[in-house]
Amino acid sequence: MLSFGVPGTRSFGGVGVMVDRPSVHVRLRRAARIEARGPHAERVVGFARSCATAWRLGDVGCGIEVVASPPSHVGLGSGTQLGLAVAAGMRHLFAMGAEAHVAPATPHPVQDDLTATDHDWLFDIRDAMEFARAAGRGRRSCVGVYGFSRGGLIVEAGRTIRPGESDDDVTREFSPMVARVRLPSPWRCVLLIARDAAGLSGEAERAAFGRLPPVPHEVTTELSRIALLDLLPAAVEGKFIEFSLAVRNYGAMAGAPFAPESRKLPYAKATADLLDLLTELGAPGCTQSSWGPAVMACCETLDKAGGLVDRLDSLGLAKHHDIVIARFDAQGAMLRVVE
Repeated sequence: MLSFGVPGTRSFGGVGVMVDRPSVHVRLRRAARIEARGPHAERVVGFARSCATAWRLGDVGCGIEVVASPPSHVGLGSGTQLGLAVAAGMRHLFAMGAEAHVAPATPHPVQDDLTATDHDWLFDIRDAMEFARAAGRGRRSCVGVYGFSRGGLIVEAGRTIRPGESDDDVTREFSPMVARVRLPSPWRCVLLIARDAAGLSGEAERAAFGRLPPVPHEVTTELSRIALLDLLPAAVEGKFIEFSLAVRNYGAMAGAPFAPESRKLPYAKATADLLDLLTELGAPGCTQSSWGPAVMACCETLDKAGGLVDRLDSLGLAKHHDIVIARFDAQGAMLRVVE
């Protein structure tokens, strides 16, 4: 995040990137009532009911299967992607008509060289924001909202908090996206997710924010400089070393204001040691995501990512971490209609 807690200054904002693994995959069908099975089933039912209320769909029924999803509250933004995916499916099933006052999605080809069909759909920013309002996402970070539409490395400016404004206000402003860059296709990301660990969420996260002091103005200024003058230019020009150093510098500085709370987490020292290890192994572009425990390390090629994973495995990291090699996603979410 770029900022929070300073009156008259945009709150939250920041930098994030979409990755293609671990993925979110849900299936939706009409049913007698709203029900779900698979991981996060109760949460998914909540998203569906929220959408039904927001779009005035009445007593609709939807059967939802969560085929795959990352664990919750580890820094991967899975809650936002689940919420938007459910909203996308609900709109396609129930809200395509004029009565719901929802603009229909537009069919898009999955690849540039394919002809648009009625079977595969991508989403533009307007779609993603509509989904976020219906599902109640994007209250702080909007990286996952913009990334749902076409992926990429996202920089957002933060949002102005009005006096008395509620997070549940559907008329609230979203943090505006100020830049999107699609990273070079050979680049990879190695994700390490400590098992049986979770970051702050819900009431615990709100309480932590309440105890934290405001982010100093000079920190926000330097984070903005790194994002706009180091990170984005390196991404656009495909300069991997410069990009990696910017990732490390941004991550370290962005995490500092949260340290009074994040260092209380049981995995805090292990994460710090892991970041030091990754740097020693030749992956300087590494950082913790959000409250963690997920850690990412940038690699210039698939071969180098594989080599890093082999080294980590030889050191016993796989015993306590899920280790994944991911692409930096440049497509975003896709909806497919199947028989």
